[in-house]
Amino acid sequence: MEYQREESKDMKKTVYEQVFELVDAMYNSIVEESDFDPEVIKVLMTAGKYLNEKKMPPQVIAAKTVNEIILANMSNKSKLDQINSDRLNQLLMLSRSEGYKWSSVGPTDLRVQF
Repeated sequence: MEYQREESKDMKKTVYEQVFELVDAMYNSIVEESDFDPEVIKVLMTAGKYLNEKKMPPQVIAAKTVNEIILANMSNKSKLDQINSDRLNQLLMLSRSEGYKWSSVGPTDLRVQF
């Protein structure tokens, strides 16, 4: 008897799917908060738009989303809860996934793209 591990395509999500789910979950968790920083909401909306239109690789969108949310949190002193902080960390890890390397050529600020 021999054990063979089967990789189910349904079980393994693509980087695109993972980034989309994280951005969507973050957006849905903060959009209802009346006092949350509108810049962060705008960044997440723009990231979702780019993911839908597939205008750039998901790793780039993940990296730019992380950068813009960190900048907004530093300048506006809005704080993410633990769940969204974990999501942001997951986006950071996905931005470096599959050996993807990117340069700053192209749209650099998700806030101004919306």
